[in-house]
Amino acid sequence: MVVDQISEIDKALASDELEKTTQKIIIEDISQEPISITISESFTDGAEASTLNSQSTNDNRPSLQPFTRCKSPSNNKNSLSSSSNATSIEYSQTPSPGDSGRRRLVPDFNIDDLLLISELGRGNGGVVTKLQHKPSGTLLIRKTFELDVKTTTRAQIVRDLQVLWECISPHIIEFHGAIHSDCLISIYMEYMDVGGMDLLLRMVGRFPEPIIIHIADSVVSGLLYLWQELHMFHRNLKPSNILINRAGIIKLCDFVVSLQLSEYVASGFLGFSTYLAPERLAGELFNGASDIWSLGLTLMELAIGQYPIPSIDPVDFVRAFAPDQETNMLEHTRAAKTGELLPALTDPNSRSTIGMYDLFAYIVEQPAPRLPLYCFSSQFIHFIHGCLQKDPSDRLSIEIIHRHYIPELIKLSCPHHSHSSILRPIFIDSCLINYLRGVFARQQAEAIDAVALAVGEDFDSIDTDFEVTTMSHSA
Repeated sequence: MVVDQISEIDKALASDELEKTTQKIIIEDISQEPISITISESFTDGAEASTLNSQSTNDNRPSLQPFTRCKSPSNNKNSLSSSSNATSIEYSQTPSPGDSGRRRLVPDFNIDDLLLISELGRGNGGVVTKLQHKPSGTLLIRKTFELDVKTTTRAQIVRDLQVLWECISPHIIEFHGAIHSDCLISIYMEYMDVGGMDLLLRMVGRFPEPIIIHIADSVVSGLLYLWQELHMFHRNLKPSNILINRAGIIKLCDFVVSLQLSEYVASGFLGFSTYLAPERLAGELFNGASDIWSLGLTLMELAIGQYPIPSIDPVDFVRAFAPDQETNMLEHTRAAKTGELLPALTDPNSRSTIGMYDLFAYIVEQPAPRLPLYCFSSQFIHFIHGCLQKDPSDRLSIEIIHRHYIPELIKLSCPHHSHSSILRPIFIDSCLINYLRGVFARQQAEAIDAVALAVGEDFDSIDTDFEVTTMSHSA
């Protein structure tokens, strides 16, 4: 039953509509006549769009000129042009409130200004590479997806990119531009030097409760921005799509393009659907409560160090946690301050596997996962369980989470600090920075100890002044 509904979910995702205003796109390809497409896009400010005329390139150098928000649209070209066998896309841009004076990390640049540093990962039809903008030294991420132009409309691609352009939030990954060439589309984004929460989770075992609350605060703020300002849902929330850098800044990514850029990526739907809400797997249309389920499941995974479905043996909790709540809360507080590593429930490689379709059936038909009362604070457990309700109407609203649960949990975890709405982001960043410093210091110490063990008495002759490479982005 569940399996039969998967194709219907894809159709529902593809048919989601946004509130719209007209936009004209010119797509040029040397193999055919230019195509003029008029579509509609969502904007919330009612500002009047300024149309950018299409331009053709006279040389063979691919160029990418991202829109710089501190300039007026009339003085900027959103040029997505490429070499002789590529497609050039030009589209109108409407600035959103707060655009004025906001500069992007990288100014208008040419592809020739980008230096390939390394490939960071592959998966779900995409390749992720790390680049450097040579004139400024700024690091970027490029995500390249396979694109079947016969089945994926160009208008849909441009709509996805327009949504990325409209994001102006400290909790959303910054978009720098894109190129469509042959059967590939490359998206250039901000680089987050620690990477996804899934990678960091492998290093730390499991996160202490105060750190999870700080992560939740940023994630909920990002979801609120998507919901209220862009009138769209994330639809793909999971640990790997929550990015963090060494400055303690957390941002959401992959909330549109992973499902809508290519048929190949959409065919990889089964690869990332384990965080989908039961109603989505049962074929119902998406709503905001589905994001709340994904939020709860993601935070529970960060709290125990492994994906929480199917249900976990209570013995595993006894092995990883102290037997009483008071001791566990002291451990959470200490680990949050020092970066102390906490053991995950079990070794991920030792868990018994379950088939994907059986897992879908389990999510739809079986009770939601639950945390033991002695492992975390009662407020934290109430928050997580409030997100993981099988009936969408029973789940916590994002407004209640943002206005009530997050502030109260932050006060509980750090009672001696100021928690005004103005100072809270600064306080959270500092807590995360201290935690990351402790984690990376321990990692570096372990690496040095490993070298010392390997070389024995010759260790003193080795220069130990090096930096341990930590994390990278996942595809």
